[in-house]
Amino acid sequence: MFNLNSVKSSFKSLRHLLILSIAVIVLPACSAIQPQESVDAETPVHPVDSIVKDDVEYAVDVYDPWEGMNRGTYIFNAKLDRYVMVPVTNVYRDYVPFFLRQGINNFFSNIASFNHTVNSAFQLNGETTVNNGLRFISNTTMGIGGMFDIATGMGFPEIKEDFGQTLGYWGVGDGPYVVLPLFGPSNLRDTGGLLVDYSVTSWFTDDVLGMSGDGGWLAFYYIMTGVNTRAQTSFNYYQSGSPFEYETIRWLYTSGRQAMIAR
Repeated sequence: MFNLNSVKSSFKSLRHLLILSIAVIVLPACSAIQPQESVDAETPVHPVDSIVKDDVEYAVDVYDPWEGMNRGTYIFNAKLDRYVMVPVTNVYRDYVPFFLRQGINNFFSNIASFNHTVNSAFQLNGETTVNNGLRFISNTTMGIGGMFDIATGMGFPEIKEDFGQTLGYWGVGDGPYVVLPLFGPSNLRDTGGLLVDYSVTSWFTDDVLGMSGDGGWLAFYYIMTGVNTRAQTSFNYYQSGSPFEYETIRWLYTSGRQAMIAR
């Protein structure tokens, strides 16, 4: 006859045996584990001071309170460059002979030399003012309106000076970092300087050279300046291979401008 109590008793004995077997296997293994030494959480292995230096400027240190807007403009510029500027520049390179492109580049650089001369004078830099002034005069006269760059061979290289640098020379700070549509990286100080430079260029080409006419020349000048500048630039958006391209360009622009002002 089936005895339920006997079955229950057998299961209890089997369970006790199983528990005893596990204890025999596990307990010696646990005793072999050496206790770890306690680590003081308040003592870092590598203190921040040993890695981050106070006298070093890092990419994240650039003052960028409008980063959200700037990143949006950066994306806009990347698309504008890809779908407009690069195709136009490719046509310009493919169908305009090199010697003519070089002459156009020299012509626009020569007009910019006038602005460089003015800003050199504003910075009280006599040597640079003389260099830029003689460069402008030489290329305008013997260089046939600037189409040929003979000044460099005469010992008058191009030294770029703009009103943003002039403001920096007189102690005006960078201000917030700004990404301008089409123009790219800038800051608040340099954006103001850019407006002054364009005003000076407009006055010079219109009132001095008499080239603006009904305004069509000025529009042509700025369009061709943009195309010519892009043709001289090898940079392509999102092809740097870095996931921090925005931060890298921001730091390169800021440090580069600081170096130009300090020279």
